[in-house]
Amino acid sequence: MTITHTEETKLLAGPLNTDFSTALAMEVLMATLAGSKVMYTLILHYEYGKGNLQNVNLIEDSVKFATDSSGTIGVGYDINEFSVCAALDFTGEYRMTVKFKIDIDNKLLTLTGEERYE
Repeated sequence: MTITHTEETKLLAGPLNTDFSTALAMEVLMATLAGSKVMYTLILHYEYGKGNLQNVNLIEDSVKFATDSSGTIGVGYDINEFSVCAALDFTGEYRMTVKFKIDIDNKLLTLTGEERYE
């Protein structure tokens, strides 16, 4: 069975109109993600129970548009696993490709993480 998690957040941008371009979408996407913990929440649901999620950041130059208002973005993050009983203290670096969709009419950004197999 596969599970994907989706998060939505309000767009943090100036006036949006029907003359929407990829350049404006990039600006809206970056402004919204910079001012929100939505990416952290999305990854936390994906990596649930694996450890302490740290250093969530967008991977530079990873945005790829499929349309003027949708595409993918790369995210990097660390997970720290710590257990006194198991004498374990390890931090691993991970990456995820996240799908995004900008809904101009409703001023929403929808993010969908990778599939998780259970």
